[in-house]
Amino acid sequence: MKIDSIKIAELAGVSRSTVSRVLNNHPNVSEKNRKKILNIIDEYNYIPNLNAQTLAGKKNKVIGVFIYEPNMNAQSTTDTAYFMNFTDTVVKEAFLNNHQILVDYLKDSNDEKRIESFFKNGNISSGIFIGFLRENLFLEKMIESDYKVVVVDYASQLKDNAKKTLYINTDDYGGGTSVMEEILKKNNKKVLFFSGDKKKLSGLERERAYVEALKNKNIVINKTLMMESDYSREKAYENMKKILDSNIKFDSIFSSCDNMLFGVIEALKERSIDYKNMEIWGFDNLKYTVPMGLKTVSPMLKDTAKKSIKFLISDITESKVEYTKTKLIKNINEYFEN
Repeated sequence: MKIDSIKIAELAGVSRSTVSRVLNNHPNVSEKNRKKILNIIDEYNYIPNLNAQTLAGKKNKVIGVFIYEPNMNAQSTTDTAYFMNFTDTVVKEAFLNNHQILVDYLKDSNDEKRIESFFKNGNISSGIFIGFLRENLFLEKMIESDYKVVVVDYASQLKDNAKKTLYINTDDYGGGTSVMEEILKKNNKKVLFFSGDKKKLSGLERERAYVEALKNKNIVINKTLMMESDYSREKAYENMKKILDSNIKFDSIFSSCDNMLFGVIEALKERSIDYKNMEIWGFDNLKYTVPMGLKTVSPMLKDTAKKSIKFLISDITESKVEYTKTKLIKNINEYFEN
C-alpha cells in the first residue's frame, strides 16, 4: 500500500501538521501521538521522497551510505537485498532525526575518488560504509581521516589510527552459534555448511560458529560438507548441484546468508528432493525467506541503523566498536514480530 503524510495523518487520527512535526522531530507532540505515528511509519515502510535539490540544499544534514559492490553492472545478477534492507532502515532513522541520506555504490578506484570528493566538497557531513573487504585501502584512508564515518561488518578491533570511526558489527558468531544449537539438538550430525565471503568479518565469524559448535559436540569436521562461497546465489546453486552429483550425505543445512540459501533450495527443487522436514537455516532475514517456509537469523538492522545515525549526528568523536544482537526467526509469526 502506497502511503504519504496525508494517509499517515488519516490512519493516526491526527492533523497533517502533527505528522509533519513528528517527521521533523519537533518536541510539541504528545508522546501518545508520536508513538502512534512512528508505528504507522514503520508498519507501512514509509520512506521520504528525497531529491537532489533537497540534498544539495542541506549539505550539513546529509549522510552518505556507500556500498562496495565490485560486480555491479547493467547485467549484474547479484542480489543486493541485504543492502537495500539496510539502506531502508538508515533512511528512515536519518529522516526522523532531521537528516537526509545519499546512497551510492563503489566498484573501483574511480568511484572511490568520487566518494572522497563528496566529503572534500562538503556535499555530505559523514558516511556509512558497508560491504567492504577487510584491509580495503580506500576505507582505511577514510578511517584515518578527520571525517566522521561508520564502517559495517569490517573489523572486530579498533586500529590505533582510527580517528572518528564507529565499527559496528552484527553478532555473527552468536547468531551462527544459536543456529547450530538448533540444528544439533535435533540429533543432526552431517550439517552441510555454505560459507560466506571470508574476506569479510561476517564470513569468518559465521564459519567459526559452525566449526566450534561441531567441536563442542565432539563431531568430526567433514571438509566435504563445507562449501566455500561468496554470498552469491549462483555459486551456492552450483555448489549444491556438486554435492548432489557426488552423493554426499547430509541431514541438515546452514547457509551463511539467505541469498545463498535461495540458490541451494533451487538446486534441491530441480532434483525433486523433499527438504521440507529437514532442518535448514539461513542468515539475514531477507523478505522471502520465512514465507518460503525456511528459518533464518535476523541481524536486527534497525538497531544497527539507530546506532549508526546516533553516532554520526552526535558530538561523539571517540572511535569505538559496537555489536548488535541477532534473533532467530523460526516461523511467520516471529517474522512479522521482528
